[in-house]
Amino acid sequence: METLIFIVIVAAAIIFLAIKARQGTDNDTNLLKVPAKKEYLYIKKSCAMTPNELSFYKTLHEAVNGCVIIPQAHISMFLDHRIKGQNWKAAFSRINGKSIDFLICTNDMKPLIAIELDDSTHNQPDRKTRDEFVNSIIMSANMPLLRFKTGEWNSEIIKHRITQALSQN
Repeated sequence: METLIFIVIVAAAIIFLAIKARQGTDNDTNLLKVPAKKEYLYIKKSCAMTPNELSFYKTLHEAVNGCVIIPQAHISMFLDHRIKGQNWKAAFSRINGKSIDFLICTNDMKPLIAIELDDSTHNQPDRKTRDEFVNSIIMSANMPLLRFKTGEWNSEIIKHRITQALSQN
C-alpha cells in the first residue's frame, strides 16, 4: 500500500513537472509572468526623447543622410578608457553614467561626431561643470563635439556645422 502511494505521488510530481516544462515552451517565454517586487513603480514614457530632442533628431536625420544616429549614447560606448598606463577602473568611473544627446556614426558604427543640445538646464553650475568635463574628454580623444542651443538650429545650420566638423578631422 505504501508503495502504491509512493508511485502515485511520484507520478503526480512527474506530470506536474511535465506540464510546467510544456508551459515554458510557449512563444511568449521571454515575457515576464511574475510581476516584479513593487519596491518602486514604473510606467512607460510616451516618448523616449524630450520634444526638443525629438525635433532635433528629425532635423538631424534629414541633415546626415547615410549615417547612423544614436540618441542618448553613453560616453563609454564611443570613448575607450582602457589606455595603457592608467587605472582603467578609475577612468571608467569618471565616464560611467554620462551620455551625450546624439552620436553620429558611419554605417559600420565608426564614431564621427558627438552632439549636445543645450537648453536652459545647461546654465546651472553643476551642469556647467559636467559640460566642461565632457568637452575636455571628447576633445582630448580628438573627436568633434558640436553643441546646439535650443531653438538656434535648422537643417542648414546642422548640415553646415557637421560638414565643417568632418572636414577638420
